[in-house]
This record gives sequence, structure tokens and C-alpha cells, in this order.
Amino acid sequence: MTDADAPAITADILAKTLDEGIDPANPGVYKTLLQDLQGNILKGHGRAFSCHLFIRFTASRVETAKWIAEFCQTYLKSAQQQWEESVRYKQAGLSGGVFANFLLSCKGYEFLGIPPYKIPADQPFRLGIKDPDIAKMLGDPHVSAWESGFQQELHALILLADADSAALQKLVSLLSAQIDLIANIVQKDQGFILRNSVGQVIEHFGYVDGVSQPLFIKSDIAAAGQADSGFDKWDPRAALDIILVKDPNGRTADSYGSYLVYRKLEQNVKKFHNSVQSLAQTLNMESELAGAMLVGRFQDGTPVVLSDQSEDGEKITNNFNFDADTGGAKCPFHAHTRKTNPRGDTGRVVSADQVTTALSMEKGHRIARRAVSYGNPDPTAQPESGSGLLFICFQANIENQFNFIQSGWANAANFVKVAVGPDPLVGQPEGTQQWPLEWGKPATAAQLFPLCVNMQGGEYFFAPSIGFLANLTLTI
Repeated sequence: MTDADAPAITADILAKTLDEGIDPANPGVYKTLLQDLQGNILKGHGRAFSCHLFIRFTASRVETAKWIAEFCQTYLKSAQQQWEESVRYKQAGLSGGVFANFLLSCKGYEFLGIPPYKIPADQPFRLGIKDPDIAKMLGDPHVSAWESGFQQELHALILLADADSAALQKLVSLLSAQIDLIANIVQKDQGFILRNSVGQVIEHFGYVDGVSQPLFIKSDIAAAGQADSGFDKWDPRAALDIILVKDPNGRTADSYGSYLVYRKLEQNVKKFHNSVQSLAQTLNMESELAGAMLVGRFQDGTPVVLSDQSEDGEKITNNFNFDADTGGAKCPFHAHTRKTNPRGDTGRVVSADQVTTALSMEKGHRIARRAVSYGNPDPTAQPESGSGLLFICFQANIENQFNFIQSGWANAANFVKVAVGPDPLVGQPEGTQQWPLEWGKPATAAQLFPLCVNMQGGEYFFAPSIGFLANLTLTI
């Protein structure tokens, strides 16, 4: 390795949380990383419509590699390009057009003949989400109950997105004909950004989505700090080592990628709202508050720990913790946002002086969510099937991040305290939660909230560096 090839980003740099974040306008040591890293990882692509094509290769390795290289050279955008396009959009209203990601499963790497020591090493990634032990740990339904496409062996995921739905569908039709020459499209998911009447991004149950995310980019950190008047209660900034890992096939010393977890989650919206009404009657409170105790926020994003009513988005802040609610009297321990982001609870339940240490460990489990909705585009509808969330998240370690959050936190009846119950939204299987009988009093009453989310299938993927994909014919 020459001096020019030497890595600019050391392990220490990767593990350091930057006060201001990465500035793509002046990238410094991150220049090569940003140019070789696929977009949508450090920051969401921002398009309103998306299509996810799951493919299984059928052609020869040489033909397949040639097609992948040509596709990636034509459509993939780097993290640097994505940022530059976002600047042009903000300054001049110029759309960046289509966005694309290309990701491989472990089976995809094997099909292409990549030697085992060059396949990303994360164990769950190598086993795949269909592995019986992983499925048991996650509490997932048997593969035979999944949508038929997900039951098949998946080699790659092509994610396409655009602000123009018609333009996206035209491209999907064009690419589908090309893909047929080298692979079968075994599953196609159409996604979109769902918004409420005031323009907030929501999911089908009606709650603001994507509020709390780890932040890496300077402009995102500055905007969050301004909106929340700083980070004194909760700091969303994150080190790169929770989302990036070295690409073992990278063409530069600073070539990185990220693991992606994909799960199609069907939501029974009618059942959810009926169950919230029933819970409200049992607890003798308004349904809006009962729903907020399930989720951890009101529909407009107001944290339930800060208020017993919605604030029309005025308290959509992410700068809060649970220091003043150590008994779970306002925000139950099983509430979705508290289960999946306990904000120091693992130390808080022991003693106040353990919170800082616990918080540091908890933050290492964070994921970068890039979910979109699917199905009925009417935010007021209450579908019982066929609609839900295309859950997508990036991370550096599937076992320590998504799998840990799902199995160790969301599913666990005894996290963060004994018998508080599983997450009522995504905890598998459904269970009994401990509910406060009155606002402001510790949880004492047990209530079964039925599971209204049904996992329809998914897989683990890796987003390789652009240089590897664009030069794939030189690798195999």
C-alpha cells in the first residue's frame, strides 16, 4: 500500500462522535469515504415514492457482474452526490431525479463467487433472516407464513426512489425488462411517504414517524440543535462506527458499507384503533392519551412524558429523557419509543449515577431508520390488511443493533423492569403490559394489547462501496 492509498480514517476517528458532524462542503479526511459510500446511509434520500425490487440471479456470473456494474455506474449516487443534490434542491428547487441503492445478500455474494473471506462477516448477515435460530430469537412467524416472494432465496435488493411517481414507474418498467435478462424479480414492494393533514410524516396508525434518528451530517445536527434548543436532555449525534463498516472488497482504504435490515410489517389499522378505544375505556382516559401511552408520543409527535395532551406539534422535540419519570407513571416502560430507545433507563432503574454509563451502551445499539409506508395512501383510512411499513434500517452490526433491539428490548416482557410487558406495537409475540390506572401514577394494572403488526417477510443485506460494484467485472 502506497502513502496515497493509506486510510485517512482510523478506528479512533470512526468511533468519535463529532460535535458538528461531517461537512460534505469541506469533507477533509472523509472525502474518499463520501465519494465511495452509497447514499441513503448517512442521511435518507428524501424522495416521496420508492420501489424495492428483490431479485434472484439466473444468468452466468460474468453476465450478472457486467449488468450490476453498468447499473451502478449509471444510477448509484454517493453520499457526496446526494448531499450536493440536496443543496441544489434547497437553493434552486432542482430535483435530483431518481435515486438508487444496490445491495447484496450473503447468497448474492456466494452466487457471484466472492470468496468467503471477502464476504461481509456479520454473523446474522451470513446466516440470513430465515435462519431458524434467528427467527426464534426475533419471534418471527414461520417462513411458510411470509409473502411468497420473501420465501424464496434472495440475492439482491434494488431500491429505487423519486419525487415523481410517474417517472419512477416508467423507470421501474424499463429496468424490469433489463433485469429479466439476468435475474428473476421475486418480490416488488411499492413504498411512499405518508403524511397527515398538516404535512407531518406518519405511519398508518397515524403517529409522526422518524422523529428520533442518529445524526452524522453537520447541517442535520445544526438544524436539530436549533429546533430543540440544544441537546441537554438528549444528544442525537452519533459516531460513524454504529453505521459503517469496512467494505472487504473496497477499492480504496476508505471504502465503507453498511448492513441493511428489511422487514415488511403489515399493520391492521382498524384493529389498532378499536383496541386503543377499548384500552381507553379500561383505563378511564381519553383515547388520545391511551394511544400516546402505547407509542410514547401523541399523534402529532408530542412526547407523552412531557404532556398529557397533544400540543399541535409544538412539543415534537426530541430533546427529552425520562429522568422525571423513573417509575414509568407518564410514559410506561413498555411504550414503543421507550422500549426501543430507553434513553438511560437501563442505568436509571439501578441508580442515578449509572445513567451516563448505561446511556453510552444504549446508544451503541441505535439504528438509522429509512422506513416508508405501503398500501393505502389515504391517511384517514383504516385498512385491516394490505397496508403497513416497509421497515428499513442501516447499522454496522445486525446482532448488536436491530436484532438486539427487537429481541432484547421490544420482545422482552421483563425489560426494562420485571413484568412491564413487551412493546405493544412490534413486540413478538403479543403479551400483557402493565398500565397506570390514572395519569401520573405508577403502573399497577395489567392489560393485554393485541398485536396489530404482522411481519410478512424480509432479509439482511449489505450496501457495498460504489467502487466495488462499478468494477465488479474485475473482481470475479
